[in-house]
Amino acid sequence: MAVRSWMVALAVAALLIVDREMPVSATSLISPRMPICEHMEESPVCSQTSNLVCGTDGVTYDNECQICLIRLKTKQDIQIMKDGKC
Repeated sequence: MAVRSWMVALAVAALLIVDREMPVSATSLISPRMPICEHMEESPVCSQTSNLVCGTDGVTYDNECQICLIRLKTKQDIQIMKDGKC
């Protein structure tokens, strides 16, 4: 009986602790990542494979290589915000 009471008390305490946590928005968990461009030459030829990525500039690119092209041309620090459309 004492063991059962102890387990119930632990379960209730765990629920109270979890209930107090602050909600976290999904956008705060996303952090930009750098595209891998080091292996690319000055004017790389990108494949036509569509693997959509969303840049930190708010533009949806066909693939990571396209971001590298824009980075080389504009000298902007565009990173990948997420996979898929913006």
